[in-house]
Amino acid sequence: MKSPTLLQQSLPLLLLALVMVLLDWAGPQLASQLQYDRVAVNQGQWWRLFSAHLLHTNHWHLLMNLAGLLVIFLMHGPHYCCSRLLFLMVSGFALIGLLLWLWSPATSYYVGLSGWLHALLVWGACKDIQRQWSSGWLILAGVCAKIGWEQWQGASQQLITLINAEVATDAHLYGAISGLLLYLLSLSYQYWRNDLPYRPY
Repeated sequence: MKSPTLLQQSLPLLLLALVMVLLDWAGPQLASQLQYDRVAVNQGQWWRLFSAHLLHTNHWHLLMNLAGLLVIFLMHGPHYCCSRLLFLMVSGFALIGLLLWLWSPATSYYVGLSGWLHALLVWGACKDIQRQWSSGWLILAGVCAKIGWEQWQGASQQLITLINAEVATDAHLYGAISGLLLYLLSLSYQYWRNDLPYRPY
């Protein structure tokens, strides 16, 4: 059986990037129907928990998240296959949105991919650790330090000005939590399928 090509591995991310660019061009009218809006979610518009991650406040916000997506794929591309990326995307989007709704009542609105990027970083770092790569511990420590700083001091004023919005630092925290939970879930599934020995390395 042939190994997947780089294009096949990255196809979900390319489609994700295309959708985000198209939604950015679509304008604010469509965005208002898709962004995370706590009042609308409370009224039953649950799709917003998922679709909010595809929207951005401005072009700079979009470019930053696209660049983050590229960097993460360059770091952890070998860990991914098409089905795995789709699983992480669908479940990660939904889980982060749900945690925002449950645990951050002060967050009325949210858009952006940065929460999910934190989930990917943590998931990829755990895969590095599973393979006994020291880079995993360094990435995990960096993510924890960044999130800890944001929870303590908040985001920088320069970033707030650049994206023209408050930074939803809670989404970064929930992204990291989601990445860890999804990694543990996938690891448990591999054990159940007997794809791993007793020790995961």
